[in-house]
Amino acid sequence: MLRYSLAKAVARPKGSRIILPPVSPRLAPERQYLAALRRILAEAGREVRETIYPLYEAEKAQKRAERAYSADAGQEWFIRLRSLLRAMDATAHGMVRNILDLEAKQHTKGFMAAAKKALGIDLAAVVRDEDLTVYVETAVARNVSLITNFSDELLKRIEQTVYDNSIAGNTVATLKAKLKEQFGIADRRAQLIARDQVGKFTGDLNRKRQQQAGIEEYEYMTSHDERVRPLHQSYDGKTFRWDTPPADGHPGTAIRCRCIARGIVSF
Repeated sequence: MLRYSLAKAVARPKGSRIILPPVSPRLAPERQYLAALRRILAEAGREVRETIYPLYEAEKAQKRAERAYSADAGQEWFIRLRSLLRAMDATAHGMVRNILDLEAKQHTKGFMAAAKKALGIDLAAVVRDEDLTVYVETAVARNVSLITNFSDELLKRIEQTVYDNSIAGNTVATLKAKLKEQFGIADRRAQLIARDQVGKFTGDLNRKRQQQAGIEEYEYMTSHDERVRPLHQSYDGKTFRWDTPPADGHPGTAIRCRCIARGIVSF
């Protein structure tokens, strides 16, 4: 990554400072990320309807007919579901890689536009998309792990719910209600992951682009709404250094943090 100094690139009075316009998380990548996770949920739901429910109903019918013990749900019921989730994981991994690659490029454009607006300087000669390659690969690896864990947890929830209902002798209607609840929990988890990871990604990109430009400090900016946590409200408008983060990290670090670091160019 080529390092340079915004403060030395333009003439300003000594001791003055300029705060760059914020580069905020965009809604589009969050929606795309969530769509990738919801595809996993949708396909898992389809497989449950087509395979698990018929097996469950057949098991209950057999028990009623024999009026005696018969085998409960077994591991073989979930073979197709496991295979499907692994395939969906791979698809989601590719989709999220594309989302992060594109968002890194969009952020580069946004940062250059912010510098142009605030300082009247064109950074095309010093800012390149390739500067972020190593970080983006690391972020992709982090998200691949999260998606895999998401699928693994979904499989565990489905298996445990089916086993518990089978052992209890519950009807398929009860099983459907219980699994609907579990899919709802998984969907809320998907929403959290999508919002949190896009926010973290933007926060990391802000830090890297500002540090590349020789910016050592930033102004903490919240979303200025009722969802901002009290601690972050206390940070709003204050100045922090990139080498000395606040108690719970730089903007975007905490879970679901929507705060932004506005770079301060000091002359």
